[in-house]
Amino acid sequence: MKYKHMATPCVAYTFVPVLCATGWALADVQETELPPITVSAHRGLAIPYDQTGVAVEVVEIDKMKEESIFSVSEALTTLPGVYVLPGGGGNQQGNTSQVVIRGMSSDKYTTTMIDGMRLSSNGGDALVTSNVVGKYNLLSLGKLEVVKGCQGAVYGGGAVGGVIYMETPEGKGVPSVTLFNEAGSHNSCNSQISTQGRAQNWAWYLSTGYTRTDNDVETADGRHSAERNAFEHERWNEALRLDYYADKDNQLTITYRREDSEYGYDSMDPWWPSYNNYRFRSNLLTTRWQTQLNEQWASSLMFGYYGFDAKLAADYLQNMRNTQLEWRNSYRWCKHQSTTFAVSWNRNDYDCYSGGTTKNQYRNLENVLGVAIEHIITPNDAWDVSFAGRVDYSNVFDTLTCMRVAAGYRFNDNNTRAFASLGTGYRAPSSFQRSTAVFDYFGYRYAGNPHLEHEQSISAEAGIEHALTDRHLLRVCFFREKLDHAIDTLPEGDGAVHRYVNMPGHWNTTGAEISLSGTLETTWNTQYKVSWTYARPKTANGTQIPSSVRQVWQADIHTTPIEGFTTGFGLTGAVGRSHYASAPYSRWDNYYNLRWYAKYRVNEKLQLHVGVENLTNQKYITEGHYQDINASFISAGIGVHAGCTITF
Repeated sequence: MKYKHMATPCVAYTFVPVLCATGWALADVQETELPPITVSAHRGLAIPYDQTGVAVEVVEIDKMKEESIFSVSEALTTLPGVYVLPGGGGNQQGNTSQVVIRGMSSDKYTTTMIDGMRLSSNGGDALVTSNVVGKYNLLSLGKLEVVKGCQGAVYGGGAVGGVIYMETPEGKGVPSVTLFNEAGSHNSCNSQISTQGRAQNWAWYLSTGYTRTDNDVETADGRHSAERNAFEHERWNEALRLDYYADKDNQLTITYRREDSEYGYDSMDPWWPSYNNYRFRSNLLTTRWQTQLNEQWASSLMFGYYGFDAKLAADYLQNMRNTQLEWRNSYRWCKHQSTTFAVSWNRNDYDCYSGGTTKNQYRNLENVLGVAIEHIITPNDAWDVSFAGRVDYSNVFDTLTCMRVAAGYRFNDNNTRAFASLGTGYRAPSSFQRSTAVFDYFGYRYAGNPHLEHEQSISAEAGIEHALTDRHLLRVCFFREKLDHAIDTLPEGDGAVHRYVNMPGHWNTTGAEISLSGTLETTWNTQYKVSWTYARPKTANGTQIPSSVRQVWQADIHTTPIEGFTTGFGLTGAVGRSHYASAPYSRWDNYYNLRWYAKYRVNEKLQLHVGVENLTNQKYITEGHYQDINASFISAGIGVHAGCTITF
């Protein structure tokens, strides 16, 4: 289909965000025979989503807001093949949220990126992805994308099951100010003020926000905490992005993000500390210079810093410092071939202190030098093929390599697209996990293993996308992922010590994704989407992989019966959820969450919205218990929220 788009000077978008953004300058206005969506998760040459060759899901943030979805965890649950095993779900905010991609990927198998900065924890315990997903909202994000399957060839270690990529919005349009306010059940509120715009060679975006909720958590047997502040969540956040366009070929981008949050946790167990006030703080700073050297050659240099501090009770502290430096070049050899080459350096300093029964501390310091290359061939308008490879050298695990090959073919007058990819990835153990040390973690003692090997993964997918009509799209994708040398812990002796080991055999997940979406313009401009993901996540002995899910249902339908007013229903369901492998109660209950929402645009400056979560008052497990299924936390039931957005 034809569409027009306005290009900014030196649109610097690469197909490998971890390798920093750069791309190709476009003319002022172009009319192109391309789909209207390009993806940053495969950035580089403003590649349309259907030419990436791999499974990429793009969250349309503006549409999520129209559906009264404002958190990252809720937005991710609307994507086919993606599910969030929450520390609370949509009815509990502020706790960690485990991301599951295609039934297999827990926190340690998912790489999270913000503004091109890799948020990784080589220490193995910071749960960076689950903390970011559990606390971030969409109000200060311009992009949210998910790449599925092994992506180590372009993202490096840790991208075993997928990548979550986020970006601070770029300022646009005339200067404006937006106020967002929402309040609802459980004494919750969500507020943000932001300003953005573009003037001459400058563009800016600046926002600050505050979120809080009481959560009102209870156990499966009906107990509530006696602690007044139990499960209360508060969050303060700031985001800044500045862009300076020196000329049409040179651009400087600076971003800064800060997050401060508190979460009151009460296990409600007599043998566990009754109440702990968890505190989290993170700072992210990135700067990127990108230049178009000539018509064929684009280059960029990026520096990033990410600091994460967590206080989980008075005697358990985590500190992490990530530093990243990346230089990359994209060269277009001709109309049909282009190459991207990048060199990156990542430094991860992870420090952990635990009181418990034995006061101890360990520090994990790792430096990784990575070299990556990807070559894209488009021999004609129908075919696209890409080859990627990466070599990482670390002071902890020496040298590891990854590869990926992907291809796509469009036919049937461009109404049908077939695609397939094959990739490998890895996750290296931390220096502590490969040591002889023993560490005390909230009363549990963990021992390192000098003979520990790194985890290796391989994934394959094949699918087809078919436009049933101009306004209805069907997609079917089959996938298989295999993980060798999975790292887990096993008790020794009387069980007082758990040692890190490589599990025998391999873990694998096989399944399929089916999704259908479309628009019924003649019926009040009704839009719909529905998807089903089926997976078989199995360990070598036939048990289900910890923190996984077998089936996920997602659906949404909304309509606009009168101009300015939209209303609709959303549905999320899960079957076959699993807890930790060592837990006696490893299976969680099946559930579905039905929600209703509506919005009304009063005028160009004022919009009202309302939503009701969990309409059927489902009481499903949101956080399992190690020993007693009746002590598991369950959802808070029905939740109502309403608010407004004012722009001037």
